[in-house]
Amino acid sequence: MHHRDLGVLSFVTIAALGVLSACGTTSTSNTSGGAGGLASCHGTVSVATDLPLTGGDSTDGPFPAYGAQLAVTQANSNHTLGGCTLKYISKDDSSVLKNGHDPAQGVANITALAADSSVMGVVGPFNSSVALAEIPVASQDHLPLISPANTNPGLTKVGTNPLIDTASLYKNGVRSYFRVISTDDVQGKMLAYIATHELNLKKAYVFDDQEIYGVGISVAFKQSFAADGGTVVGTASLPGSTTTFSTQMSDAKSKVADLVFFGGLSGTGAGLARRDMGTAGLTSVKEMGGDGLVDTKFITDANSGANTHAAEGVEATSAPDVTKLSSAGSFFSQYAAAYASLPAPYNDGKKEPYTAYGYDAMNVLISAIKAAITNNGGQLPSDTMGFRDAVLAQLHKVSYDGATGHVAFDQNGDVPAPFTFTHYKVSGGAWTAVETLVEDASGNISVKS
Repeated sequence: MHHRDLGVLSFVTIAALGVLSACGTTSTSNTSGGAGGLASCHGTVSVATDLPLTGGDSTDGPFPAYGAQLAVTQANSNHTLGGCTLKYISKDDSSVLKNGHDPAQGVANITALAADSSVMGVVGPFNSSVALAEIPVASQDHLPLISPANTNPGLTKVGTNPLIDTASLYKNGVRSYFRVISTDDVQGKMLAYIATHELNLKKAYVFDDQEIYGVGISVAFKQSFAADGGTVVGTASLPGSTTTFSTQMSDAKSKVADLVFFGGLSGTGAGLARRDMGTAGLTSVKEMGGDGLVDTKFITDANSGANTHAAEGVEATSAPDVTKLSSAGSFFSQYAAAYASLPAPYNDGKKEPYTAYGYDAMNVLISAIKAAITNNGGQLPSDTMGFRDAVLAQLHKVSYDGATGHVAFDQNGDVPAPFTFTHYKVSGGAWTAVETLVEDASGNISVKS
């Protein structure tokens, strides 16, 4: 999947995000367990997504957005809320200024959604820097956020990121933020495990893109790499707008690095860094990174230099690969049927690791809304804040089996142990799953059988 330009997505992809929820489908979902005592429910409940849909992130955000929208469509078709209807709202947190995700745009989106008394929850955001800006706004208005992709631990766990004052994010102590994916303290540790235990790498040159995600995963990797016996021989912190890395690659070569670790995204230069590794004579040196690398923009950028196969062999971790899970099979079939008319790659939910996570995040939100209405005698609560608080209470005790497996949240809104990420490698011009790693409650890492 490559990053399409803004114009194509504006007229094709984004338009489709506002259409499907009105079309209906014969598919079923895990929110279809009958309306119960909700037959007499009347009214409309709004749910939203806030994800990057355009610019440099245009092949990241649309996939979980489509997954989330499919969940809404199925819930309406199945009368999950009985006589009440779900309305789907799609927000794009990208901006032309940033050519991708923009925290300021995210804040504007969440402010508008929070002001809408019919909105009971949002699936998003995708990027940790956007979440950092949005969480205080959502918390202030008791608006549930469920991210399908945020991995920075500082968003929920105090003391895990020196750049984030975690406690200050939650106004009046309202924990309104959740995520269905593990965090970078785990991901960084797994990347270090792969580098040292599986690839036998010793000397790392570490980049970050000066964003919350990039800095956070770089710090986690450096700590674990050193603990596993590796040495960080050099570092470089460059803005996400950087397009050439020649000076830093020459430095990495002079320090005999056998690994370049990129803490950042394909949209903030990860693939271009790989391109410049070849120019600097580091073709045989491994590049690694986290989930921000696993899309085809990385491959396109890496192969844009003299070596048109430079991306081959790059390794990264990302969301656990659910494409082969029996629990996800029906979801991917339903996704393909619902979005068959979309242009590639958006017509195939397997083209992005977080598609099913958007679907499950929305289904979890819908299940919490359903429980809140049921507990109110089958009617919509009349008080907006009270309704949102009831939804939050349900989310904090949710136990849900979806396409990605079992979903539950701890007191911080994080998924509990065991924690998993999948190890991917570029092979034959595409990201390919190598193995899935698991960290247990004791912090031990192993390969999932």
